[in-house]
Amino acid sequence: MKKRLNYILVAFLIALTTWIILTSDDLAELPKLIKTTNKIYISLGLLCMVGFWVCDGAIIFMLKKMINIKRNMMKSFKLSMIGQYFSAITPFATGGQPAQVYSLVKDSVPIGKATSLLINKYIIYQVTVTFYSIIMFIVKLNFVYSKIKIALPFVMTGILINIVGLLFIFGIFFNPVIIKKIIVFLLNFGEKVRVVKDANKYKKRLDHHITEYLTSIKGVTENKMVAVKVVILTIVQLTFRFTVTYFIYLALGFNKASFFDIISIQSLLYMAISFIPTPGGTGAAEGGFFILFKVFFHGGVLLYAVLLWRIISFYFNIVVSGGVTLIDYIMRVKNRIALEK
Repeated sequence: MKKRLNYILVAFLIALTTWIILTSDDLAELPKLIKTTNKIYISLGLLCMVGFWVCDGAIIFMLKKMINIKRNMMKSFKLSMIGQYFSAITPFATGGQPAQVYSLVKDSVPIGKATSLLINKYIIYQVTVTFYSIIMFIVKLNFVYSKIKIALPFVMTGILINIVGLLFIFGIFFNPVIIKKIIVFLLNFGEKVRVVKDANKYKKRLDHHITEYLTSIKGVTENKMVAVKVVILTIVQLTFRFTVTYFIYLALGFNKASFFDIISIQSLLYMAISFIPTPGGTGAAEGGFFILFKVFFHGGVLLYAVLLWRIISFYFNIVVSGGVTLIDYIMRVKNRIALEK
């Protein structure tokens, strides 16, 4: 039932966003805009998404070595795409890791190792993307304050939430007892204000999750060189994703802003919408792009730029990753039927 509601919510938000964009007066000359758009740069934007996926698969491949899971690049890429798909269609991207754990277990990987792999990946990704965005924010603070001040609260909130998340990650490693007490307090408080339905249910799982985190972080600290390589690859991966906007900028005939200008503001947009609960940040992503990039896209093409960006970075991602997930599901069903005969 919950999965069905997610699909309905995604479909509704996509339809609503598409309707708002397509009925805008700014897109009255849509055929002309499409005709004048540089198709080479759009193709490069699509290739950036492919680069993003390949990096994600390579990261999984490297982390498998860290925790002694049998490696195969194609299976690592498939696992990446399954995660991309379920992350895109669930609020806060919460569906990706459980779907990947399920896929790994179906491939005969012990659940402990599967969980450890994805926790390691999550920790490294969160640390990297948070510091990446903080550095960009510091460098571009004057620009944000002077040109797009209205977006400052959202960017700051996103960065703050991610910093708090990192403090919990490191806090569990350095002092799990204190962190456990804080979480128990929050669960009890949540139950009192009726935000949490059954605090005891979550408390029972708490020790298990903390143990998993400790094991995973220990794996990272004991394999520093692999962790460093994964961090570097994650930086490349993020840059691929943020570069999509730069190629859209060039495709529409603009050239005054630098590559660094565009990817730095794109990283801040990523932070600004990271705490929005809609699947894929749908709605918030388009609005955030409109606010943050209106100083770059002039002449009535901003909404068209939003449309191109979402098609490449979100819908293209859903179509391809969803296709890989569907093929994987069909192959598993066929294999199961073959074994039953």
